[in-house]
Amino acid sequence: MKFLIAVTFYALALCARGAAGELPERIDPPAPFPRILEQAPTFEDVAPGIEYTYYRLLTQAGPLEVRVVSISPHRGEVRVASVLAGDGLDSRGETVGSMAHRTGAVAGINGDYFDIGNTNRPENIVVRDGALLTLPSKRYALAIARDGTSHIAEFSFTGEIAVGDRTLALDGLNQMPPPHGGVSLLTPAYGRVGPAENVTLVALAPIEGTPPFARYRVTGIADNLSAQPPGYYAAVGLSDYGLIELPNPNDIVSAAGDLSPVGIESIETAIGGGPLILHNGEWFEDPDGPSGAEFSKRIPCSGAAVASGGRLLLIEVDGRQSELSVGLRRPEFAALMRGLGASEGMALDGGGSSTLVVRRIGDANADVVNSPSDRIERPVGDALLAYSTLPYGPPVRYVARPGVVRALAGAQVPLRFAGLDAANHVTAAAQPTAIVSPGSLGTIQGGTFVALHPGSGRIVLRGGAIAGEVPVEVVATPARVQILPERPNVDRGGGLALKARAYDARGYPLDLPQSLPWSAGGGSIDARGFYRAGPHDARVDLRIGATAASAFVTVGSHEVALPFTQSAHFVTIPSGGQGALIKDLQCRGCVELRFSFGAGERAAYAMSDLALPAGTIGMAFELRDDGSAARLRVAVRNAINEDVLLDATQLGEPGWRDVALRFPPGTDAARLVAIYALASKGIELSEGSVVIRNVRAVVAGE
Repeated sequence: MKFLIAVTFYALALCARGAAGELPERIDPPAPFPRILEQAPTFEDVAPGIEYTYYRLLTQAGPLEVRVVSISPHRGEVRVASVLAGDGLDSRGETVGSMAHRTGAVAGINGDYFDIGNTNRPENIVVRDGALLTLPSKRYALAIARDGTSHIAEFSFTGEIAVGDRTLALDGLNQMPPPHGGVSLLTPAYGRVGPAENVTLVALAPIEGTPPFARYRVTGIADNLSAQPPGYYAAVGLSDYGLIELPNPNDIVSAAGDLSPVGIESIETAIGGGPLILHNGEWFEDPDGPSGAEFSKRIPCSGAAVASGGRLLLIEVDGRQSELSVGLRRPEFAALMRGLGASEGMALDGGGSSTLVVRRIGDANADVVNSPSDRIERPVGDALLAYSTLPYGPPVRYVARPGVVRALAGAQVPLRFAGLDAANHVTAAAQPTAIVSPGSLGTIQGGTFVALHPGSGRIVLRGGAIAGEVPVEVVATPARVQILPERPNVDRGGGLALKARAYDARGYPLDLPQSLPWSAGGGSIDARGFYRAGPHDARVDLRIGATAASAFVTVGSHEVALPFTQSAHFVTIPSGGQGALIKDLQCRGCVELRFSFGAGERAAYAMSDLALPAGTIGMAFELRDDGSAARLRVAVRNAINEDVLLDATQLGEPGWRDVALRFPPGTDAARLVAIYALASKGIELSEGSVVIRNVRAVVAGE
């Protein structure tokens, strides 16, 4: 019987798979990827030539949420494009979801590293619609050629600009000339041109060719000491000013340039990233990619890879969420790419920027499908988005969300129906009639499937000449039950909402009834999982069919003093900044953290490396606030050796006060790394100081 159920589950998984079938039904990445204990893949056709696959994995390292969009860029009905936040190089930042909605994309991923919180400008090359917008840096990038082939390479640029009878090297594109001088070309993508000393701005109008490499007519000399509107300008630095004669209106300026190893005439789209992590199917140690302690840990990952048949894979792995997905180290990410069939692959910006958007079956627009580690979607500098160029047509089938129903008897599963055309575009269609077959499985009540008896079957959708069906599996007993949060803590007499998750034999989640047979060995718990604490710690139990789970709920908390003063030492970012850390000056056991955020300094740290007691759920300390506008944060390291950064307080209330913070559920803090100050966004702050004493760990339970 168990074998029959497992086979049925496998068939259900394949039912959700589209016709493309380009990604493996099961993945087995080589070492160092953690050994997979359970995997539950879901496949969907997004549009012709674009497929979405979601691998829910349980590994030896913990759970992993892996999402992949497979694209065939050589197909005429598929377009891949780089999109800039706010449609400009300098911006306030924009979320990938917003860029996808704004441009009508059906899938996409966040792009390059960017000047976060400042200009938000991407750091590497950008080619949009065949036009080069920024010059490449010494870091790998992805280029999509006009024939649909994908190239991952370190690009280099050579260019020149002719002003009158003099030809000079083109030193910059959409950036002001470097400090030593030179000549740059600015286009409307640069945006508003701010005042700039020692720069001559020659206003231009394109007359022949495709900018930026085109012939221009000089329209005048702009006032470099006043802001100028977006447009075309030759920006001549001080050192090159004497090499040319100041052009007159109607003079001709010509710009030329090319990229290597793939010429600009061949490229339709390019986006920066790096490092290269997979080359010729093997791990590649890229000396030019972003590096540092953060990248040696498990983090949320975004990347692009090239697989057999010229397929482009956009890959995202969630991280920093121990109950959902623990993330990957770079060599593990490369192994995943290889397990997906790729031979070349590079990282994109990761961490809190990692975002994947997909137009799911039955949805009109692409939306975020992953769980960003910031808990909200982060505005980024650019994105790589995919589009279906096929026109909308008449409906040819009905679909539902969810596309497969897996439920426990008694569950109620809301369904949303939609009509799709041949390109998977949502199109106008009458609401279908829904019939459960066999009828013993359940009923449809107001668009909700109510699961009644165990078994497998389908929901048949019909309306006029079109039809569709939804696979259904109703089970009596899940294979695995989980209670969340994993380490619940509640104040004495307080309340806490517990949540149950249940999975079938292959790891697919099951919809559950709203009321479940919870029980508690202390305090009380209702059928929906709301626990009310008594005076002591307690065990909570849940049995669903023949499968049971339990959780130990700690009640209250206590504090444990930490030897922070003895271990603290001073660090700044960038290193060598102003400020100091002074002990025992203001009071015994005190640490005074002095900071100065001029000259590029962004943060000042009282660093430590203190083991935290098991069950630490927060921190507390006494603080003497200096009244500045700085922010104070705490950095802890969790059990999988990744840093978690937490806001402690905003300075601005002079005098002594207590500061206490609770860690988000699932933090699993193991070590205290630092208490640190950093400048608030948009506020000029020169210097200040705080005094910290009596640092304690808040530990669950009495």
